[in-house]
Amino acid sequence: MRLPKRQSPHEGATRKPTVLLADDHPDILKSLTRLLSFDFEVVAAASSGEEALEDAFHFDPDIALLDITMPGRDGFQTARDLRQRAVRARIVFLTMHESEEFVTEAFRSGGQGYVIKTRLHADLIRALQRVLAGQIFLPSLRSLFAIDDSPRGHVLQLHADEAALVDSVGSFLNTALRRGDAVSMVSTAPVRANLAKLLEGFGWTVGESGDFGRYRASDSVAAASSVVSAGHSIRDQIASYVADLDRWRAATAGPQARLTLVGDIATQLVLDGHVDAAMEVEHHWSDLTQALPFLTVCCYPMASFEHDPQQMLPHLCAEHFAVAHTPEGGMPSSI
Repeated sequence: MRLPKRQSPHEGATRKPTVLLADDHPDILKSLTRLLSFDFEVVAAASSGEEALEDAFHFDPDIALLDITMPGRDGFQTARDLRQRAVRARIVFLTMHESEEFVTEAFRSGGQGYVIKTRLHADLIRALQRVLAGQIFLPSLRSLFAIDDSPRGHVLQLHADEAALVDSVGSFLNTALRRGDAVSMVSTAPVRANLAKLLEGFGWTVGESGDFGRYRASDSVAAASSVVSAGHSIRDQIASYVADLDRWRAATAGPQARLTLVGDIATQLVLDGHVDAAMEVEHHWSDLTQALPFLTVCCYPMASFEHDPQQMLPHLCAEHFAVAHTPEGGMPSSI
């Protein structure tokens, strides 16, 4: 179904990003069009992969939002065809499928974002914005291991509440430990305590703080205080912190092992009103760890950005190659 074309895809400096939809359910196409209309221009709504390919050539959209299960050419094949024909649209999948096998195939076929339909209202617009900005958008932290056998770099995790953070991070750290990583968790005492109990349920004997084999937990409030002075980050202190982690990684897991670090050091600075210092810490961390076998996940509550006059979130996302958003969790605050 083609929608009236109101302007050329390249007209106007302030135009809305253009989106092509592909889903074989008319009601979903209508709902998506309404949902996206404020931030995006939906230029076409296709009911099949074949129609999506035709519309992609006609409208040259910024984003192709594809369902996976469609009659005839499914979303994966449609994505591969778009890539083979050099269509410039960035591809995001919107689907009911949550299994890692589907996530893996989605990114292999050229996707840059993956949104679960049950989380559509929480995730979709943010996913499209992140993909347009050059990041990938993940349905969960653990999906990192589905799309890359040995991911490295800087990842942003946004969570709705502490329960969601613990639930998502616990599963992710369990996977990292089973893969042989050295794992460092840097957060507040309640989060460390709840994670310790959750990891024990996975079969790991860990503690809330200190060194426990390949798992180390420490306090993010103290860490934040140690790398900031007079409202600005201290690069040398951050470099020393990174060097200590790297030595510990090699000693406990081996010189070829990866360090998976999950923490909220910069979040503590944001909560204390030191936004500039938080951004400096993020930037220095990216610079100092880019050549190291580090996978760093920075965790931020979405409430931090409800009133964001400095527009921190887009700049923050730019420091990370991937973004994962965890909606509200169902676990109690004390496990």
